[in-house]
Amino acid sequence: MSINTLYENAQNGGKAAEEILFKDISERFLRFAHQRIWDEQDALEIVQEALATIAREYKEIEFKTSFSAWAYKVLDYRILSYIKKKQRLGKSEQLFENSPETGTIRPNHDLKIKLLFCLGKINSINRRHARILNLSYQGYIADEICERMALTKNNLYIVLHRARKALEECLKKEGQLK
Repeated sequence: MSINTLYENAQNGGKAAEEILFKDISERFLRFAHQRIWDEQDALEIVQEALATIAREYKEIEFKTSFSAWAYKVLDYRILSYIKKKQRLGKSEQLFENSPETGTIRPNHDLKIKLLFCLGKINSINRRHARILNLSYQGYIADEICERMALTKNNLYIVLHRARKALEECLKKEGQLK
């Protein structure tokens, strides 16, 4: 079930519907955060902070897009705050670089270009692989990807492995990964 549907159920239902919403969001957010921050404990802390913000504010806010988009934006802000904090402590992330003139953190432009190039290359070879990589990156669980792509779980894991391997090989050729 989508996050937006769970949100609507929580708005119309009681405490049980709200618990289902937050249980689902926490599972998705943990996967999403862990893909960006490889430290499990830090990812868990970030998710808990994001969930606390969402729990405090979600009933009062009128969403211009959707609850799901807003909730993921809250998590994104928490992740960026974490990355900024790490960089202030001298532990820079490979995907992000400091902008000395503005004092802000921005994505590593060269890596972004290489990633987009490699994803485009994968897409031109096999669109299904690129779509599955994208869904996985967005935090969809295996069951949801299988449903969307009409795959069995075993087939999904094989496709994900091949797609990730192709991405890694492309990035190695581009000189980014060693």
